[in-house]
Amino acid sequence: MDDTKILLSSLFHDIGKVLERTKKFEKQELPQEFQKISYGHPRYSAFLVRVIRENSDKNFPKFLVENLTEEVEDIVLNHHNPTNEYGLIVQIADWLSSSEREEKEEQKVQYTNIPLSAPFKRIDENADELFYPLTTLENIFPQKEVKIDPYEYDKLFNEFLNKLKYVESFEQLLLLYEYFFSNVPAQTVGFEPDISIYDHSRITTALSHILYKNYTNGILTREDLEKIKNGLLPQKKNDTQDDIFNKKLFTFINGDLSGIQSFLFNVSSERAGRMLKGKSIFLDLLTRYSAKYILENTGFTQVNAIYIGGGNFELLLSYIPEDTLKKLRSFITENLWKLLGEDLYLGIEWMYLSINDLFNFIEKKKELKNILEKRKKSRYKEIDNFYDVIIKPKDENIGEGEYCTICGKKKVKDASPQERWCNTCNSFVELANDAIKANYLIEEKVNLRTNTPDTIFDFFKNLGYSLKFEPHIEKKPNIRIYKLEDVILNEDFIPHGFLLGSFKIDITDFEEIAKRNMKKINNENYGDMKLAYLKMDADNMGSIFKKLSEKEREKQKDNNSDKKSLALTRYGILSRRIELFFEKEVLKLIKDCQKSDENQTPEKGKKGYIYPIFIGGDDLFVIGTYDEINDLALKVHNKYSEYTGSKNVFTISGGIYYLPDNFPLIRGASLVEEGLERAKSFKYPEEETPQKGKLCIEEDILSYKEFEKAIKISNDITDGILKYKGEKFSRAVISKIQRSIKGFNPLLEASLKGKISPPAIWRFMYYLRDYPKLANELSDILLTNLFERGEERIRNPRLIIVATKIAKMKTRRGREQ
Repeated sequence: MDDTKILLSSLFHDIGKVLERTKKFEKQELPQEFQKISYGHPRYSAFLVRVIRENSDKNFPKFLVENLTEEVEDIVLNHHNPTNEYGLIVQIADWLSSSEREEKEEQKVQYTNIPLSAPFKRIDENADELFYPLTTLENIFPQKEVKIDPYEYDKLFNEFLNKLKYVESFEQLLLLYEYFFSNVPAQTVGFEPDISIYDHSRITTALSHILYKNYTNGILTREDLEKIKNGLLPQKKNDTQDDIFNKKLFTFINGDLSGIQSFLFNVSSERAGRMLKGKSIFLDLLTRYSAKYILENTGFTQVNAIYIGGGNFELLLSYIPEDTLKKLRSFITENLWKLLGEDLYLGIEWMYLSINDLFNFIEKKKELKNILEKRKKSRYKEIDNFYDVIIKPKDENIGEGEYCTICGKKKVKDASPQERWCNTCNSFVELANDAIKANYLIEEKVNLRTNTPDTIFDFFKNLGYSLKFEPHIEKKPNIRIYKLEDVILNEDFIPHGFLLGSFKIDITDFEEIAKRNMKKINNENYGDMKLAYLKMDADNMGSIFKKLSEKEREKQKDNNSDKKSLALTRYGILSRRIELFFEKEVLKLIKDCQKSDENQTPEKGKKGYIYPIFIGGDDLFVIGTYDEINDLALKVHNKYSEYTGSKNVFTISGGIYYLPDNFPLIRGASLVEEGLERAKSFKYPEEETPQKGKLCIEEDILSYKEFEKAIKISNDITDGILKYKGEKFSRAVISKIQRSIKGFNPLLEASLKGKISPPAIWRFMYYLRDYPKLANELSDILLTNLFERGEERIRNPRLIIVATKIAKMKTRRGREQ
């Protein structure tokens, strides 16, 4: 037995559930020794292992044929009644991962027709009940009604088998599982079907590898394994009080970047757009490859990465000695310091967990976060040779006119006096240039180096990775290939992973983006050359994960059971589903926003554009033309609500600012961040706590419904001024409508109380008599408030100010530069 075989044993242990649901084989068609096994799925799992091993002539790859040995087959076949200590390891990992399953009354539905449930209703009881269609990961959107055709399992499994012949590593096999089995329920009978085969198999495999490492390193004995098994038996009570359940067996590692905003937006040059994108890509790669460096230097794979994204990572490993972890952390931190100095810091901390600690995983995650925050207040102290690296004066002398005009720290040779770029700053632009036309990231392992990194490419080489962005793939030995921005599989190739989010961009010139606001009408240019900044962030994530943990404890209490539940799988599922929304669905919305629509208006001009600075984890930050940004903010909110089926718990807040194209990026980023925080903290006088899910448009806080109304009013004003729809306004209408807020505000307050005087409405409409369409729009708001409740009601009269502000930008005479 070795690492690869224990990984494959764990990953294949439940794949028989998919094969069984295809109904392609009856029990009697399986080998006779398999038929003696009482459970159905282990028979089919072991059958697939044997077929692969014994049919190398059927194009099954050498990697699988050589590693799916008889020993692996035995573990898979007998994982409910193991015959050796390795099977016992897989059984324990399976039981720990399965502890989260929630019992449910059996439905009068064929088990092959039961779809996977979305995880959101578990947190928000008022959310819609949603299900995933039995498709690949290309379709991540749940639906209210899903019907599974009897042949869908057969089709899905055949596609999986056809791709197996291209698998040459465990990482590729794991990706196939994610692609094909993310929407396949692990359990359909007697339990809530809300955990997929992929998620259950992934956590089981991660735990198996941890227990295997602890066993081979002498931290666990066969007797210890038996004690753990006995303590997890359903009929046992309080056996988790045994000392083995309190022994520190796991290392939980958290890495988190700080200083992102100042690092990212400290750019000022004609190539600012390229540098900004290069820095954004670097941040993504920095967390990924720092995590990978730790994993591979402790003997683990990506399956033990609980989460990587949004500038942080979480890893769950076996017991790793403190000295080993300190050396790994020091190496990463020292190289990052040598590359960027104090501009950016990757804090890394860890804590040791027992099995009982794992049952309180989300609470332990919060504890580790607090430890990490303390670490970030004493940066760089973890560097082994702190004095030599940071304190000791450097020999290099930088004279007048020799320093980099971007970072101001490194010496530049043979530079022009106007713009001087050091190799480090220039490498960010090179990275963006490479990524713009790329479809793949190519990774090649190289020997670790101790050189001072001069470029970001040197930094990754020091960690042991040579990275290149390429438009096409060329298969070579000893390389890993990652697909960018999509989850589509080629016909004859399996990538080693998907890198979602934004890597490729078309336009990096902010002046060019701002010019796209201008529309030519009757040979006149209209439109303010401003950029719209948008930052959005998923709300309540801390309380959502806290509630997830409480749900597990409630389940135990309601069942009057001493059996404990892990919450690790459900945490991974929820994190991954939210991350998929931002990195896949939001990117799709951005691309859709930029598509031209010939039937929209008779205006002539280039289509708008959105520059994605970063998209990932649970937030996004983009810059673009104001029409497209306004549209995107509404679409992201609406899609997120549809994706989660939730209106009050899974919400998303945002901040928008409209700024000149030459406005300092770092200041613009700070303003929009402050706006986002105001949106999250805003509350009406009668509210005890802020009801999130709002937008801050510069200084005004609106609900998304109010912002949608403001956009419609601004469009009506713009159409009238620019004669789009035949109704001609003077631009003076903007000032008059702004003044109308004085009369509109008391009417709005009265409508919210359910009492309003019709004559008052008539007087208000008379004030706007020259603009009947706008008057009707505002009166409809009042009537809606009288007869509707909830989010349909309009409470902030300053939506009028927002509407006129947008209309003023769109109707200003433009300038060409």
